[in-house]
Amino acid sequence: MRPDIDLRAYLDTRGATILLTLSLLAILAFAALGGLIQPAVMPEGTSDVEFTFIVLSLPLSLIIPVIVVMMTAGEWSDRSIQNTFLQRPGRLGVLASKVIAATALVLVVVALSIGLAAAATWVGGELMGEGAVFSSFESLLSTQLVVLAASLLFALAMGILLQSTVIGLVVAIGVPFVISTAGALTAAFGSEVVADVVRAVDLTSAASALGTGDAGAFELLPLLLLVVVPTVLGVRRWSLREVG
Repeated sequence: MRPDIDLRAYLDTRGATILLTLSLLAILAFAALGGLIQPAVMPEGTSDVEFTFIVLSLPLSLIIPVIVVMMTAGEWSDRSIQNTFLQRPGRLGVLASKVIAATALVLVVVALSIGLAAAATWVGGELMGEGAVFSSFESLLSTQLVVLAASLLFALAMGILLQSTVIGLVVAIGVPFVISTAGALTAAFGSEVVADVVRAVDLTSAASALGTGDAGAFELLPLLLLVVVPTVLGVRRWSLREVG
């Protein structure tokens, strides 16, 4: 495995430069929005790091799937995967390298986001408000990061299975949005059967429950249906798909 090769190959592209630049600008803007404006809208006049990171999770929910799908499925879409397999014949080794490289890049982006959320919260709370709240940092780690981890796993599964940048992005970004919308509509209409069906594929809610320790066996079903099964099928397709 050579994840460093896949990481360098991705970062050297013009598309990655544009995407990462726009991602950094979006993260900076949302960190400022969450951390600096809180004292003006909160009754206590404080700035809470968890709330700042919740605001930051909005762009991250788009940035993470884009990075992951482009790194795992991009070479299939532009047909350069043929050259990669000629230079590195072990298909599963190439796949593992891409997964490690994508995960490492996402971890860097998330770590940067946490640092900016903490900095914006401190500036907003201590210099512009009545104080900064960092006591919720443990809650941030146990809930928000678990939800982002679920987004990472789902995007990896879609990139590996679909092996198409466009289709992978549509599914990795669109499906969570559709499911969350369906969950809200189901709650409004009160149908228990439909609610259970939506709950069975609601990976975000399942991740939140897992993070807070409130999950039961049912919360493992979305992980099985949306991550484990697509990944297994995708690995098989990755191994057998004809190139060219």
